Amino acid sequence: MASTSLARSIALPDGRTLAYDEYGDPAGIPFVFMHGIPSSRLAARLIDASARRVGVRLIAPDRPGYGWSDPHRERTLLDWPHDVEALANALRVREFGVMGISGAVPYLLACAVAIPERLSHVAILSGLGPLYEPGVMEGMNRETAALYRLALRSPRLARVWMAMLAQTAKRSPMLVYRQQLNYLPEVDRAVFDAPEMRTQRLDDFAEAFRQGADGPSREAVLHMTDWGFRLEDVALDVFLWQGELDRHHPITMGRYLARSLPGARATFVPEVGAFGFIEQMDAVFEQLLDVPAHASVLAESSLPA
Repeated sequence: MASTSLARSIALPDGRTLAYDEYGDPAGIPFVFMHGIPSSRLAARLIDASARRVGVRLIAPDRPGYGWSDPHRERTLLDWPHDVEALANALRVREFGVMGISGAVPYLLACAVAIPERLSHVAILSGLGPLYEPGVMEGMNRETAALYRLALRSPRLARVWMAMLAQTAKRSPMLVYRQQLNYLPEVDRAVFDAPEMRTQRLDDFAEAFRQGADGPSREAVLHMTDWGFRLEDVALDVFLWQGELDRHHPITMGRYLARSLPGARATFVPEVGAFGFIEQMDAVFEQLLDVPAHASVLAESSLPA
């Protein structure tokens, strides 16, 4: 299991550092795993054991301003695929899947729009899609929905919200953990309050705010505003896994994504919530990998020496 010590890193073409860790099977099918908001590369721990059993290599970067990755304050969502491609090139990975949870949705889909020729699979687990679409927050827990609605009225409020969360997480990470636990339905609490999960979440909070609130705040604003592409622009197949009892990313959100993404392959699972994928991840991987890869293999000559 990874620690919160210095991650591995590469130098990006513009001179920034991109930090990452690896999980799963080092010789397995490569996937770039993308964390939520606020989170870090350490979120990939959640599915490390399943990835090892099934034969998947998880390459988990910190996005700019998280963990040990340098900030990129003027970035857009469509800048992220260039960082992902640089990481894959540095690791000599020609073709790879992208997989992520919760607030990773726009980053996964940006890759599908910008670098489709590099991708073998696109997979969303308990995804948080666009929040400004009518009805997508129906069924969301009231506290979270209220915060999102305030942030939608003013992106500046999203920055304030994230700054306050960062301060609380630094002073009393257990308080933040307990607050999150209280928002969850009973089916998720059983997963979320396990000792190993508690440790993982506290470590992840520490990494998410290692550099303060600027990185997460920037991402909160990006999520609330125009993404720079439409869901309809995603031409690749997209695997969606959604628990029907999820109150943070409600089933209405999952159904909206399934309707709006032209190549959506949706699985809606009864009696599980936001974290249900953790206990079912072996089956999720098997279902995902049974879907034929949709990108052609690139020639060795297309990668830098």
